[in-house]
Amino acid sequence: MIEFTDINKNLPDGQNMGGLIQEVYFGFHADVLNWPTKPLNPTTLEANAALTGELVMKAGKRLFSLYITDDTGEFSIEPVGEIDGKSFVEHLTLFSPGLQKKLLGFMNAAKNENLVFIVKDSDGQTYIMGDSLRPAVYAGAPDGFGTGKETAARKGISMEFTYKTANVYVYTGTIPLTEALGQ
Repeated sequence: MIEFTDINKNLPDGQNMGGLIQEVYFGFHADVLNWPTKPLNPTTLEANAALTGELVMKAGKRLFSLYITDDTGEFSIEPVGEIDGKSFVEHLTLFSPGLQKKLLGFMNAAKNENLVFIVKDSDGQTYIMGDSLRPAVYAGAPDGFGTGKETAARKGISMEFTYKTANVYVYTGTIPLTEALGQ
């Protein structure tokens, strides 16, 4: 059973900066070999929100980085469900500049695929969108994408990805950006 404790203002060094860093990390859900473990019988509030272990990719697989324009990335958590059936939908919205073939190719490949994302906020706290049962999926382009009308318009792609989860957790493991060796 979890022991409740006082929850005081806790802003280490006064830090509580909003937004995301200027990149997120993505890969195919099917390329994950092992997922971090969700809390089992946590006894503290902090333990009830922390994943343990590492996200491990299959041999020859890794996560990739996606650059996002500063102040366009947001990780938001939406409570959903009826009484006695509450859960969360995590939303990742971002804007990536330009319409280069690589970015358009990502959209073509990701639009109907099961994905995993690792998202890091401006204070360095990290979240995984995806688990062994559910992937992150493309939900649309909240701000559209294209060239814009005028020469001063912002040319690029807006994206939103969602992930449905029973609880919200923080990930403290590493981000697998190099190819995994044979297991």
